[in-house]
Formats: sequence, C-alpha cells, structure tokens
Amino acid sequence: MKNRITKLAAAAVIIITILFGLKFTGGPDVANVAWAEVVEQINNYTKYKCRQRVVREKGPKVPTMQVYHLNLSQRRQEVEDGSIHIIDMRGTDAITVELYPDQMKATVTKLIGFGPKKDPHIIEMVKRFEQESTERLGTKKKNGKILHGFRHQPNKYNDFTVWVDPKTKLPVEIELKHPQAGQTIFLDEFEFDFELDPSAFSTDVPDGYEVKTIIQDYRPVEPKQITAEDIRTGLNHTAYTIKKLPWMQKLIIMQVNSPLMRVGKVYLIGIVTDDDNNIIIDQSNTHSDYKEMIMEWILSEQLVMEAPSGAKLYADPDGSEYARLNLECFARANPEFFDIKNLSEERFTRMIVMPDGTIMGLSVNKQMSNKKLQELVESLIEIKAN
Repeated sequence: MKNRITKLAAAAVIIITILFGLKFTGGPDVANVAWAEVVEQINNYTKYKCRQRVVREKGPKVPTMQVYHLNLSQRRQEVEDGSIHIIDMRGTDAITVELYPDQMKATVTKLIGFGPKKDPHIIEMVKRFEQESTERLGTKKKNGKILHGFRHQPNKYNDFTVWVDPKTKLPVEIELKHPQAGQTIFLDEFEFDFELDPSAFSTDVPDGYEVKTIIQDYRPVEPKQITAEDIRTGLNHTAYTIKKLPWMQKLIIMQVNSPLMRVGKVYLIGIVTDDDNNIIIDQSNTHSDYKEMIMEWILSEQLVMEAPSGAKLYADPDGSEYARLNLECFARANPEFFDIKNLSEERFTRMIVMPDGTIMGLSVNKQMSNKKLQELVESLIEIKAN
C-alpha cells in the first residue's frame, strides 16, 4: 500500500529530474562481462554506499537519501532534508533512530521481536540472479564510460536492470521497477568498502537532543476473540467501541497480526448488518505513534463526511485493497464473521478522525448509505476503565 508506510519500510522517493548524457550503443567495445563474474565481485564486499531514489506515478514525495550499509543488519541513511536515520536489526529487538539536527530532536523506535533480521536490500536480491535467467542488454555510455547492462524479471512484480563497470565487474546503476505498484527504485553513486567510522552507526542519541521514544510490539499475535476492555488496555491512546444499532445483527472483536504489515497487533471490531454487509473498524498503536505522518496523508485526501459530533471520514485511494486485507484477515481468524467467497467489488475504506484526534480505519464489504455511515460513526463511544 503506497500511502501506508512504516518507518522501516520507507526507502526513499520521488525525483522529477532526468539523467542526461546517456548514450546507448548497439554492442560492447570491450570484452563481454559474464553475470557470474559480477556476482563473484559483489560477494567480495560486505559493506557499500549508494544513492537511493524512488520515482512514483502517484503518492507522497520523500527526499532522496545516501544509504550506508555497514553489513546486512546495520545501515545509516542520510536524507537530503538533513535528517539521519540509523537502523540496527542485529538483536531480537530492532532499533531505529531518527535524528533531526536542525531541531535537536530525535525519535527512537524499539521494535520488540522484529529481529534479528538481515536487510532485504536490492543488491542482495541482485546476488541471487541466475546466469541462465539474466538477459544481456548490450552497453551504454555514460560520463565517458562504457557500462554493460543486464536484465532480470523474476515475476510480474519486479523488473531489475543492472549496469556494470566491465573493469571492476561491480554495479554502477541498479534500477528496480515495480509495475504493479507504479514505482521505480534507482540506486547509483556506488562506493564499495567505503570509509566511515563505526560510531556513525551507533543508536545512541547525541547529548542535548529532545528524545521521543516509540515502542512497537512485533511478536507473533495469536488471533483470538477479545473484549472491549482488552482494546483499552492494549492501546496507548483513546480506545473506542460501538453502541448497538438497530441494523446490527452481530458484533465480534478480534486481535490479529496487522493485515497490512503482517506483524504487530491490530484490534478489529467486526459488524454484521441485517442486509448481509460486513463492517470492520481497526485500531492500533501505529495510528498514535505516527500520528503526525498519518494525519498529513489523511488531510491530503477527500473529506467524505463530517458527522454532527465532529467526527470526520476521509477517502482512502487504496481503500479497496485495504478493505480486502482486513476482510480476509478477519475471515481467517473468525470464519463465523465472514466468508471470503463473498468479498465484494463494492468494498471501500474510510479513515475516521474523531474530535479528540484519534484515528481509526473503517472497511466495508458492500456499499452502504451515508445515513448508516453517519449512524455508525455517531455510535462510536470511548472505552473507559471499569
């Protein structure tokens, strides 16, 4: 989902400039380069630096960044807006640190149970290309240097192009197209075995910074039916449930792994209506931990409805897909609630912003009237301690 990006997942972003000076030629003017030679050279290096950009057909813009990979579990990202991101996934609990030197502020996120992990970075994917399935593209000339091209398309979701220096047998440019997602990732300006003090990868915040700490639990979640009180105790912000409405036939509350990220805990309130519709309201700590970022995105979308209570509903451009993920997740966790065979093409998602600023997601399988939508939103009540 292009508009719902976690801090670890967000890579880098759009540029609107075009690379000039590229000259494509019909054939190499130096000896051919075998793909196996490229892989052999890449395997000689455990660390590298590159520039990373992403061009999207639509969606939010994020600055270009320089990425330093110390190893497969530690990296440093220097963003063109001046911020610095340090990511360390060596331990059971991964840590990310975002430094904003101009504001003397830092955000430290501890991801419990997320690690240990290796970075699924593009160059690691490149190493796994098979010689037989890698297509030669000939050569192109850039900045006076002849580069040899290779293409590998393992599936309809990923299309790689790698341009290699025939002397070093190392990548100079890597392009990864995601046709289904409408984006292309570019890596260039490679430096292998760069020089940078190990302290540059420390997750210790420098003295004098104002620190915000976020704790996210990524341990496996057992899908199970819970109570409204369980939602209240599990959230770090105001929790809501639904008052009984005349057209509600059934209400079930579940805790599940995030349908979107597949890790982390999400609370789903499922409603079955008297006209066989299925409604899901989702709540999680992510809505609070990254509230500023999420609200920036929400406010850029269409305001669909404002209820008399002050609650607002906003459109979600990826709402059909998000609704599918929620409905399928609920169906797996509790088949009594929903039969996935009944998934409707009418499904949609709205983002709810309550008067107190609390954010929730609303997924609906079939179209429903504005009258019922308003009644639903107006029936949301805070879950208070017993």
